[in-house]
Amino acid sequence: MKRLIPLVCLALSATIATPAIAAYPEKPIEVIVAFGPGGGTDVAARSIARFMEAKLGNGAKVAVINKPGAGGEIGWTMLSQAKPDGYTIGMINPPAFVALAVEGKAKYTMDSFKPIGNIVLDPGILAVSKDSPYKTLKDIMAAAKASPGAIVVGTSGAAGSSEHIGLLSLNHTAGVTFTPAFFGATAPARQALLGGHVPAATMNLSEALTMVRSGDIRVLGVMSEERSPYLPDAPTFAENGYDLIVTASRGLAAPAGVPDEIVVKLEGALKAAMEDPEYLKAAEKAEIPLAYMDSAAYTALINKIYTGLTATWKVMPWR
Repeated sequence: MKRLIPLVCLALSATIATPAIAAYPEKPIEVIVAFGPGGGTDVAARSIARFMEAKLGNGAKVAVINKPGAGGEIGWTMLSQAKPDGYTIGMINPPAFVALAVEGKAKYTMDSFKPIGNIVLDPGILAVSKDSPYKTLKDIMAAAKASPGAIVVGTSGAAGSSEHIGLLSLNHTAGVTFTPAFFGATAPARQALLGGHVPAATMNLSEALTMVRSGDIRVLGVMSEERSPYLPDAPTFAENGYDLIVTASRGLAAPAGVPDEIVVKLEGALKAAMEDPEYLKAAEKAEIPLAYMDSAAYTALINKIYTGLTATWKVMPWR
């Protein structure tokens, strides 16, 4: 009889816990976006939110809350400190999200979060305005070699962002010196490029498509292994002899300590949303470069990025 007691307790515990998880969510879920409205992260968050509402059931409401500042650190710190009840989740952006922790200046560590899943993998680009004298990647590389430090490249992120680290890697591998200018968000970086305040800029491909199509900017190189189907005419850095692959991730995470059952439910809702034909059609129309990963795969990717950036920081610190 004594051996039955633990089993009975476990059964009762499961009976008590299951309805609570089944009822989740019982109030609106907030998704913190650590950047301002209109950028790639904001667009990705808002596009997936309404589809996740339907997949979560229970009349779920998912609201996107913008908390920009300090290259994303403000929003990510808020996420790390949120109550781990599943009602505050957020968009995270490796490698920038990871780089802040590697520097040791952030108020969070990788252990402060529980990844839910990845949504987007968005390659970086190097672009110039339509009136730029640089017609090709070889043109701007030759100019950079001839005048070290003279060419300023605007970045849509802060120091340690994916674009900045990509620029440092290019400097290191190609033996050139581009000087970064940090704008902290996509909109001001685009404005600086269009206004002629910087001769070139880096940003994620999805954030530049409208300007490319309008003819306002020209993409000299894409930082991916293969050409993007969204910009098939834009060459990769690899095609020009530069081994440079820089891809920004945009995914969802919860603060550490959220019950596993809730993470599983959110993970399932994200997967179902990203498989929804209506969402896929909307994402294709918005030209969002989707790349779903579940919680385990996304965690492994983040850990890999952390290991790589830690090694890079030791030999080539970005601040």
